[in-house]
Amino acid sequence: MSVSFFPNGLCFNKVLAAFIVAFTLVLAGCGAGGESNEASAQVSGDGGDSHDETGDAGNTDPDEVPEEPEQFVLNLVSQPGNVTINEGDTYTFSVAVQNDLPITVTWYRNGSVVQSSASTSFNASEQGTYDCAVTDGQSTLECDSFSLNVTVSQFVTITTQPSNQMVNEGVDVTLSVAATGTGVLNYQWYFDGAAIAGANAPSLVLNSVTVADGGEYYVVVSNTGVSTTSNSAQVSVAANTLADALITWSRPAQRADDSALAESDIQAYEIYYAESVNGQMQQIDTVDASELDYVATGLAAGTHYFSLVTVDTSGLKSALSTPVSVTVN
Repeated sequence: MSVSFFPNGLCFNKVLAAFIVAFTLVLAGCGAGGESNEASAQVSGDGGDSHDETGDAGNTDPDEVPEEPEQFVLNLVSQPGNVTINEGDTYTFSVAVQNDLPITVTWYRNGSVVQSSASTSFNASEQGTYDCAVTDGQSTLECDSFSLNVTVSQFVTITTQPSNQMVNEGVDVTLSVAATGTGVLNYQWYFDGAAIAGANAPSLVLNSVTVADGGEYYVVVSNTGVSTTSNSAQVSVAANTLADALITWSRPAQRADDSALAESDIQAYEIYYAESVNGQMQQIDTVDASELDYVATGLAAGTHYFSLVTVDTSGLKSALSTPVSVTVN
């Protein structure tokens, strides 16, 4: 656009400048300005939406603390400790618990469960290492390990006592005791209060007793911890009453083959002796053919057995005769 004529004598340059300014203002108010207003309104509207969203999120007070889950108490107030008991005894272990919910207490011995229940106590008699665990379903507490030591009781019991004996001189006497106890049992026999050397067995054998062996015998049985003494056994030894016995026989008239045996054909008789009817006969003497009896001396009380062998002049011997017995009271 160009202007070549301006009335009222206006300067062309000033008029043109004013016109441009006015035209620019019109454009700003009607065009660009309007668009700017619409855009501004749009932004304002979006801002309103943002304000609403902020208002929705604001329903939670930033100063309000979230509510925590309810807490239940479970505490170990006291625990068991180490204990020593005697064999055969029982000890009750217990644990004190502070709790809100019902609890289960599990007891262990050497790692194995021995009891699981609501009880806070446990009866124990076996040696070992124990521990326990307490739970209320929400949490679990474990107690410290503790031990139960069992002391084995030492004992010795005599079950069979030695018995009194009355014997004659020359016989063997056996005194015996039977005992039970813990560990290895030791024996010591005594005679009239003095220990008998080497008499350290459950039985005491006295060989060929004499009157001097008569007296009081007892035994002490012991282990590493205790000892017990048996009843006393009285051994009475009667002195032998020595006696003489007259043995007589008739002269044989026949040989084993039934042939005649003359008196002149007999040279001697051999005397044999045994302590029992089935005992081995031993020759004790020889007498001339003229003798038909024999005196056995120094016989102790009891029964004695004698037999005879006939010897002829040629040295032939008969079989042993049927034994005869002699009893000395």
